[in-house]
Amino acid sequence: MLEWINRIAFDSSSPLIMQGNEHQFGFQVHEPEVMAHSHWHGHIEINYLFGCAADYLINGRRISVPEGKMIIFWASIPHQMTASSGDGYMVNIYIPLQAFQAWKFPPEFVGLLLRGEVLVSEKLHRSDYELTRQWEQDLQRKQAALTAQVISEIRGRIRRMAVENYSRYGLGTDTARELKNPVSGLGHIDAMLRYIADHYDQKITIEQVAAATGLHPNYAMKLFNRVMKISIKQYINRLRLQHAQALLVDTDQGVLNIAIEAGFGSISRFYDIFQRELKMTPQAFRSQTQKMLAGQAASH
Repeated sequence: MLEWINRIAFDSSSPLIMQGNEHQFGFQVHEPEVMAHSHWHGHIEINYLFGCAADYLINGRRISVPEGKMIIFWASIPHQMTASSGDGYMVNIYIPLQAFQAWKFPPEFVGLLLRGEVLVSEKLHRSDYELTRQWEQDLQRKQAALTAQVISEIRGRIRRMAVENYSRYGLGTDTARELKNPVSGLGHIDAMLRYIADHYDQKITIEQVAAATGLHPNYAMKLFNRVMKISIKQYINRLRLQHAQALLVDTDQGVLNIAIEAGFGSISRFYDIFQRELKMTPQAFRSQTQKMLAGQAASH
């Protein structure tokens, strides 16, 4: 159903190891590992620090994070773990940016991340340990509906963080730091992503997206492709698809209404894209998910 990379193993000799997987979710449980080099990729990244502390180098700025914290940042910015302490472990979660955008968190929270800030929770909750362990076990079962449930719970956990207290580590945008960033034009990308997030469920054109940041449409398309590794049209369709999947799971709305609400414009277009991407019809996806969730409820 959803592309997922489980237990990603980083090769510290290659800072580009995650590139090419920007449209897949990822989950990793591991002991802290000092990295020889910075790396970068297109995900929104979450790090849980259970019983360990870590020092990071993020876009040329050093950040020390004590144990018992949850941090979140846009991983397109070069980042590297430079030191760790404690006998605990980390949980890393990687969320495709298009999925993160479709979840519609508070604009200020999203804006901080897209401007390159690292956000650190004030504290973990007592349930975080059990919850992340449950996610690991559920993902190992490789069942589509269970995976969808894990993703829904991850979304809920981020939403809780977004409305609670958190610290901000602003990375600055001075020239010296910008030179360290292999992804130029992030300000324009931020503007385009914000416009798309606000309008993907409506009729939307590339000209409108480009106008939101003052760029010529041709240049906007090239910049978006270079940074996001996906076209503007593909990105819009992925947001719509994420929205439609959530409606299929969480509501009893008819397929036609879901197609319109998610921004597809016609049911035939919705079916074409849904089947091409997920290899099943919307009705089959809903039925499979409901059966899986009913089975889970009966087993508890």
